[in-house]
Amino acid sequence: MELSGVELSVVIPSYGLTALLRTCVLHVQSGLTRALPGRTAIVVVDNGSAMPYQADDLATPDVRILRLDRRHSFSAACNRGASAVPAARYLFLNNDVFLHPNAMAEMLEIARHETVGILGTRLVLPDNTIQHCGVRFDAGERGPYHHAHGRPSSSVSRATTFPQAVTGAALMIDHGTFTALRGFDETFPFGYEDVDLCLRARQMGVRIGCGQKWDSLHLESTTDRRPDRHRASRRLFFERWRGRYSIDGDEGA
Repeated sequence: MELSGVELSVVIPSYGLTALLRTCVLHVQSGLTRALPGRTAIVVVDNGSAMPYQADDLATPDVRILRLDRRHSFSAACNRGASAVPAARYLFLNNDVFLHPNAMAEMLEIARHETVGILGTRLVLPDNTIQHCGVRFDAGERGPYHHAHGRPSSSVSRATTFPQAVTGAALMIDHGTFTALRGFDETFPFGYEDVDLCLRARQMGVRIGCGQKWDSLHLESTTDRRPDRHRASRRLFFERWRGRYSIDGDEGA
């Protein structure tokens, strides 16, 4: 994959929900203006929406729309979006994540000063409780889980953390790492592809960080609310990784 001269490609897989996507894109543009004005790109992967997205739908001309005529997995949609505009770094983003204007700048700063290849950021639910501030691992059937999920954000430390994994809802990765890993594993039908990516990166010696200064809003599972949507991917994850990750201490602060 040859680089295009772009420093950061923001890849947003999306299915329907045009108004939600438009709001997500506007937040991305605000963050890019602060963090990295210049050689950036926003790639919306239209993941088989019944009504294809049009440029006018997104209230900005500065978006490339990559149309997939049938619905693909999150992994496949992300991989195709990255291939469309190769860049020095990628930020994979859910369409129901509204990034704080300073979140991208913090992620890039951590990447530059802490020598990390994959980055996440703090995400909160509408009631200002934690949705994600890093992924931890428990023994037994719980496996990977979101640290401090449901706790008030104000009660959780703002210090940068270096967990074993971060969520794919807002995941930044450098080109070299992404290419070496051959992207997300498309055998995961829904979920756990992000944790799998992070664990494979750690096997290569890649460090993972998570910015904690800013609260970005995540509406969580807006596109797909099926209660069993993770079942097949969870089974695949444990077949591959059971006993191969470190067990974190108890929840703590």
